[in-house]
Amino acid sequence: MFERVIAENHFKTQCVIVLYIAIFVFIGLLVDIVRINAPSLAFGFYVLITFQQFPVVTLCLLFVASGIVLVVINNFKGILLSGNEYKEIQYGYELSNQERELSRILDELVQEARLHYRPKLYLMEAPFMNAFASGWREDNALIALTTTLVKNLQREELKAVIAHELSHIRHGDIRLTLMVGVLSNIMLLVVNYGVYMFLGGSRERGANIARVILIALQFILPLLTIVLQMFLSRSREYMADSGAAYLMGDSKPMIKALQKISNHYAQSDFSASDNNPTRAALYIFDTKEIFSTHPSIENRIKALMNR
Repeated sequence: MFERVIAENHFKTQCVIVLYIAIFVFIGLLVDIVRINAPSLAFGFYVLITFQQFPVVTLCLLFVASGIVLVVINNFKGILLSGNEYKEIQYGYELSNQERELSRILDELVQEARLHYRPKLYLMEAPFMNAFASGWREDNALIALTTTLVKNLQREELKAVIAHELSHIRHGDIRLTLMVGVLSNIMLLVVNYGVYMFLGGSRERGANIARVILIALQFILPLLTIVLQMFLSRSREYMADSGAAYLMGDSKPMIKALQKISNHYAQSDFSASDNNPTRAALYIFDTKEIFSTHPSIENRIKALMNR
């Protein structure tokens, strides 16, 4: 059952990535249609797809996007941890009792899950309780915990949070989240800034229609990316909660951890405390009520109670 749900989620992942690439190519072709001043949309798509007219903008965008993706893959740790003081808990070279305890907890979970890899563990200085996992592959994955989270949770609750993030890595969520986040930002950047390059005076119907579609996409794409991220992330949060309960052999520690994190945010406004927006969709808890990439704490607890 568990493997079947993970397989279904992987299939959804592939579908969304294909959709993102298709949208990206569509945007590039629209800009190319304006550039060549096509008399109609159909004619513009035809001559560009058949390379009767070279799709310069489309291919340039794909090239630039590929380069950005490669840069992010190679520098994701610095990007996600930037803006905060952080420290890696180096395995075998822990400097305090707290670091040794966190390292032992991760070792226990890696052994329980029978993994052939061990994610890097980071402590991030922050006034709020949260955690996230990231990486491109299992062998370069990381788990980051805020110092406030570590100070305020009991050992079993902290272990459940680490198990949740480890489950994201086991389920392949970290690659998806990284890819979707990068593609979403690139698409919005192209539509907001790049589409005006060839929006000069044109009287051809096809070019004018393409221009109108591009302007409309400025308003549609942000909503579309939010919906797609919600579609992907919410099911994965339930799966990671379930994975944590499975590794712990009990759902209570995860429930208690979620309750404490939620209550901590309710007591103080930490919405502006994190100056790195790229981490928002990765955190174990999201403060936004509307258009949140995470399901509500109440629904997550209900799911955990029903296992």
